[in-house]
Amino acid sequence: MTTFKHRPPLLLAIIGLLLYFGLSYAAPLFNKPVSEEEHKLASPAITKREAADTAEAFIRSRFGLSGGQTADTLLQSATARSGYLQQAGLDEQYRQTYAARFPIDYYEVEIRDGASTYYVGINYTNRSVLSFSSHKSPAAKTDVLPAQDMAPEAAAERTLREMGFDPAAFTVRSGVSAEGAAELVYVSKTERIGEAVLELRLRTAGGQVTAFRPTFPPPDSFIRWREAQDERSGLMTRISMLASLAMAFSALVIVLRNRRQIDFARGALLSLVFLAVYVLNNYNMLPAFRTMHGSGPSEPGAIVYLWINNVYVTLMAICTYFALLAGGRLMQSHGVRPWPLWRDEDFGSQAKQSMKDGYIIGLFILGIQQLLFLGASALFDVWAVNDPTDSIHNMLHPEWFPLLAWSAAISEEAIYRLLGVSLMLRLTRSPFISVLVPSIIWAMSHTQYPIYPVYTRLIEVTVIGIIFGYAFLRYGFLTAVFAHAAMDSILMGLSLLYDGNNMQAVAGVAYFLVPAAAGWLLYAAHGKFRRRPPALAPPPFPK
Repeated sequence: MTTFKHRPPLLLAIIGLLLYFGLSYAAPLFNKPVSEEEHKLASPAITKREAADTAEAFIRSRFGLSGGQTADTLLQSATARSGYLQQAGLDEQYRQTYAARFPIDYYEVEIRDGASTYYVGINYTNRSVLSFSSHKSPAAKTDVLPAQDMAPEAAAERTLREMGFDPAAFTVRSGVSAEGAAELVYVSKTERIGEAVLELRLRTAGGQVTAFRPTFPPPDSFIRWREAQDERSGLMTRISMLASLAMAFSALVIVLRNRRQIDFARGALLSLVFLAVYVLNNYNMLPAFRTMHGSGPSEPGAIVYLWINNVYVTLMAICTYFALLAGGRLMQSHGVRPWPLWRDEDFGSQAKQSMKDGYIIGLFILGIQQLLFLGASALFDVWAVNDPTDSIHNMLHPEWFPLLAWSAAISEEAIYRLLGVSLMLRLTRSPFISVLVPSIIWAMSHTQYPIYPVYTRLIEVTVIGIIFGYAFLRYGFLTAVFAHAAMDSILMGLSLLYDGNNMQAVAGVAYFLVPAAAGWLLYAAHGKFRRRPPALAPPPFPK
């Protein structure tokens, strides 16, 4: 059985590092450097506990709540506003004019008292209250607020003054909230950014204001543009899912037809590692799931979403297992060993060498990705929206986040390289087409990230997929897995380094070396614990 003898040149890693750090330092030449004041606006200056204390005091003062229970403090983001400002080139002007009073990112504190759920927006730079809303539980028999003999507009104007606004600077009209409730909308006569005019939206009940929210609604032209972009992303994601399901079905057929020649233990451990890490990540993302809440308590919906995700991940683990079996069989049919097994004499040395080769490929891809990012920003005006569902600030344990690199490496390399490339080679006999087609399918599944225009993400990930594909063909599946894990571990570790606290930053740096540690541990453990053939009995002593 043939093994991979080629080694990637160290020059690839050097090129990748030069590109990554060189372009990182060159980025300010293409974009305005972030000032110290802007950096402060982008980073939380208070803890979640401090935000919760501020919110609880506000709820007690406004609604007379004697004792509430803080469910959670989340990081939220005005994504539509952020997108419009970036597309229109107004983000710098907004930071200078409005970001201190109406930040894009902020803390949202959820408080429950049994009868009602309260949401309070807190400015994470100065602890000021940005917004609030109260939602009565359907089972509650008492009103959230005592009835007051005050007209809705009079109550609204009083709240505006309490929140620091002059009602005379606004015109009032009726509106409807996202939940369909009637609102009073106060439109500013002077405050605007581009085509987005400051609006203060208030909901009243029983003569009192139960919700207050400032917003800069983007123009309809931007909303239509973004919806069209999201529709294209959704279409590409569906195409990718259908193509991936077709590959999974092909894998099942291959396994059934070759069941007598397949070792069903091969791939089981990798699939279980994928499943365990992903389920752990889903649990870690519970606060992020809660950012998508409606008007009531966020926890029940988040738990339902968690279990739906776990079912989906289990199906993905099954698909990954069959991809490993079928892809491995296709490679064996070409006389190539898919990847070394523990019982092989050279398992330890192969694991260590694949780790080293993986770092070379991974560092090279990091540099290429940085080049693609800068090129897309300069040529296609690419911009990204902060996504609360993907923020480390909305994780139970942010230091666990980089573990997800291994789930991505195992499943994606199994499905799109081991199975996808091998299957296309069987069908087309063309290495280029065999690498290109699975790379496009893989890239389509990454266009749902909030990066616009969405086609740039398709191009970027396709290029990266082509590099992974050729790394798989030339250096083997295990090298491709280590390359993917090394690249993602570094990128996810950087997110902890830049956005986390001191301990999380240390953990982020440590994750740079986790794939290296995995390779060395496999090498050392195999050398110490693998079963050796019994020693030959000495010849009998001559009589």
